[in-house]
Amino acid sequence: MTNKLFEGGSMPGVGPIHIDEINPTLDALEKALGIDLKNNVLGSVGKKEFSGDIDVAIQVAPDAIPELVKKIEATPLVLDIAKSSVIMTKVKIVNYDQSKQGTKPRTGFVQVDFMPGDPGWMKTYYHSPSDKESKYKGVFRNLMLATMCAVYQRQDSEEQIEDGRPVESERWMWSPTDGLVRIKRTPVPKKNGEGYTKKNNNEILGTPIKDANGIAKALGLDSAADLNSYESLKAANEKNYDAESVDKVLNSFAKNRQVQDIGIPNDIADRVPAPTESLADKQLNRIRQLSGVGTSHTVMASNGIRMNK
Repeated sequence: MTNKLFEGGSMPGVGPIHIDEINPTLDALEKALGIDLKNNVLGSVGKKEFSGDIDVAIQVAPDAIPELVKKIEATPLVLDIAKSSVIMTKVKIVNYDQSKQGTKPRTGFVQVDFMPGDPGWMKTYYHSPSDKESKYKGVFRNLMLATMCAVYQRQDSEEQIEDGRPVESERWMWSPTDGLVRIKRTPVPKKNGEGYTKKNNNEILGTPIKDANGIAKALGLDSAADLNSYESLKAANEKNYDAESVDKVLNSFAKNRQVQDIGIPNDIADRVPAPTESLADKQLNRIRQLSGVGTSHTVMASNGIRMNK
């Protein structure tokens, strides 16, 4: 058995697991480890036909993690293990059915990540809707929540620093460790006292909120059901927020780089303007016009523009 961190956080030789194989595999791990795993799975595990991996929240004290790692290493189903902020393992799938195949190749092994923390809160934070409930993965739901936190009940000081950030901002923050927290955010000064770094300091105000209904109430929504998916959050946003706040939330969400990399939802795609012609493109098109050469006869060289004859 190896014990190292693999590139990209992925174990070698693993693949998806079918929904019918999840419980038998977790049953075997529970028996070997003496830990409740099935009630603490995170994200979309068990909500669709195939799961790429299995994330499980475990309540374990920091000083007890080394002993837990030893128990996991001694489990016959576990072939590889790597520890970073989570304990990543390559696990043999129990009752593996090779005839069940999805869009990604299956290997008979699945990655199981043991994630130390508060299982109750982690199930709320890492919640992912089923395919029937949403077109989008749980990451969109969390990005929408983070965007709403940045807008709802935000109070910025009128005074700003050079890059446009307010000197002080009181707002909500969606934290994977602390829950929903009210914070006072201030730019971090440079050590030499001349200006500010790009970093911010977040001072937590009051008690963090970790129960779903409390989170919904604090964000001006109706109930925990509003937190289920991108679609439910968008609908709750449009129902409960004023028009200006709705626009700020949806515009900011659509312009989020991670959202754009995954793919902006069709219902808000028009909130991102079409790319404008760059100065380089304008210059290139002007040269084409003056030379009478069409697009297919013009190529970009590493040191400038070259015209093909």
